[in-house]
Amino acid sequence: MGRKGRPKKQGERYKCGKLRPTFDKGSERVQALRERYGEYYGSALGRAFKHGLLGSDATANVRFDAGKRFARLYSAMIERGRYGCPLGRETLSAGSCGQISGNSFEMDNQEWLFDAMNDLDNAGLRPWLDQLILDQYHDHGPPWLDRLLAGGRDPADRMVMKCALDALDVIAPAQVEIGIRVVRWDDAA
Repeated sequence: MGRKGRPKKQGERYKCGKLRPTFDKGSERVQALRERYGEYYGSALGRAFKHGLLGSDATANVRFDAGKRFARLYSAMIERGRYGCPLGRETLSAGSCGQISGNSFEMDNQEWLFDAMNDLDNAGLRPWLDQLILDQYHDHGPPWLDRLLAGGRDPADRMVMKCALDALDVIAPAQVEIGIRVVRWDDAA
């Protein structure tokens, strides 16, 4: 009797023998978060937006976009630092902003970020915004937001949320209500 051959590998495969990729849905907790918050489950700002804590539709969208922009730029330029080639002389360490390239778009972003940080510091609202955008709170927290999302009505939690909204208003572009300018189609010409 002959020996048994090589054991068959686990998983569904193509005809050529290559393993078929499968989608990892994550743990039950991650699936529940995705079901509840959709695409916004990965940040405190997104969970507050999805739950309607950022205000009415237009205001909430502007606040959410400004918060996302601030978080993206802050994370890239300040929190993690800008990365350069390890062999070059321009390697930037984490936690330092360093000099950016001559790209005008990057320079505009850096200028906007530093202006926003300065405005937030002058208004005394930076710690409240940081709680909504920090990577530390990517799937839960801050505690006051978790209580509000669970339906809590603690006045202290509402006060912190109001301060966070004020911080978002500082960095969000001003919105102007223009109302209806044309009553009839003939008036538009």
